[in-house]
Amino acid sequence: MPPIILICSQDAELYLLLAHILRSEGLEARLAASDDDVADACASAELSAVVLDCAGWPSDVAPLCALLKSSGLPVGALIGGDMRAEHLQLIKAGLDEGITRPLSPSKLLAFLHGISPRSEASTLPNFAAPTEIVFGPHAVVVSGKRIALAPMEMRIFRFLLERQGQISTREQLIEAVWPDPHAVESRTVDVHIGRLRKAFAGLRNLRIRTVYGSGYALDTTIDLRMS
Repeated sequence: MPPIILICSQDAELYLLLAHILRSEGLEARLAASDDDVADACASAELSAVVLDCAGWPSDVAPLCALLKSSGLPVGALIGGDMRAEHLQLIKAGLDEGITRPLSPSKLLAFLHGISPRSEASTLPNFAAPTEIVFGPHAVVVSGKRIALAPMEMRIFRFLLERQGQISTREQLIEAVWPDPHAVESRTVDVHIGRLRKAFAGLRNLRIRTVYGSGYALDTTIDLRMS
């Protein structure tokens, strides 16, 4: 069976072009047009690598890249010249190769042919235990799970994470997180903390603890090499 390359794209013409190029090199292309498609493909096929078309992808590409890397897959990304910020986030998430548009087939094939065969131990995807927490513009990957967060919850989570195990008072959170702290009440902090707890409800290795009379503390057993 030829090596399977997962093409993550919403551009049908690009996929057909890539499928033709790969087929001529003895490789098989498989299409994924959403995050759910990616998860299904990783669960049902022994993939050799992933090519992520960043243009028009419907979600944050950095957390998706982190998920793919956590399963041991090499990831290459097609990146436009105006996507420097996204490119940097992808590199932090573990990107193996950035391929600048317009597409260079030779660079794409050089990346794919340079991939080492995956060992049997890594052929099955493992989204349960990544080695880092990866932040994207609108989502964060924690324990292999992509969690969408509003900007304010993202800032609160990052602040608590940087002070893991330490008690943060409501006043400290307001001062550190809100642009206009004088207009924020303590109750507002409680509301956002409640939303964070709901978002992280399925994670056993991360919890936000209430320290009555003082504030909140984040407890976690995750390896906190943040990106």
